[in-house]
Amino acid sequence: MRRSLSEKIVAKPVSMFELFFDLVFVYAISRITAMIYHPVNGGILLATFLEFLLVVVVVMEIWLYQVVYFNRYSKNNFLDIAGLVLNMFTAVYLANNINTEWRITFHYFNIAMVVMIATIFCQYLFTSVNETNDKREFLFILGIEFLLVILGLVLGYSVGIYFCIAAYIIGLVLPIFLWEKFKAERVNFPHLVERVSLIVIIAFGEAIVNLANYFNSKTPLMYAVIFITSFNVC
Repeated sequence: MRRSLSEKIVAKPVSMFELFFDLVFVYAISRITAMIYHPVNGGILLATFLEFLLVVVVVMEIWLYQVVYFNRYSKNNFLDIAGLVLNMFTAVYLANNINTEWRITFHYFNIAMVVMIATIFCQYLFTSVNETNDKREFLFILGIEFLLVILGLVLGYSVGIYFCIAAYIIGLVLPIFLWEKFKAERVNFPHLVERVSLIVIIAFGEAIVNLANYFNSKTPLMYAVIFITSFNVC
């Protein structure tokens, strides 16, 4: 049954493990940005930028699937926390092994993605829920994504890269076509808003810390004022 308009939604608290998970993924994104730290002839190649953009979207896709699971189904039991911690370490492994040489990065990146997808799949599979649930749709999407990435790894870089890209696009796009299957009453909206707000705040904090290194006694004061003002406006 759908919630009535008068029914109050009790916000699910954000655990410390979830906060650490957000921190790890912001760290991963900051490491991935190293892909575009080295301009070629004073600029960034379009192909390099598109690779960077794809990797960021794929990593954030995993973050979102994990957040949605905790929002809808998690009871903060052993399976939930263990899966979250495993994905934290896997995200660090992914971030520390990525570079612009995709023939080298291909296996490291996709093995890490397989582990994280499989972990979230198992969380959905083994969670105990009542009849009002939509975990079958999540299992279907994650299952297709998992199988395509595995196939891509088996085939190797030359052919497998296309299967892996297709897998991540499916994981990103398919929920849009299945939106009517998802149960809106499973969403704890205050918790979802808090998680998104937290990762945005953490990401901005990480950006400020990294950019602050460029400001020193030789930097014109006006640049620092513009920098701080622009972040406050954002």
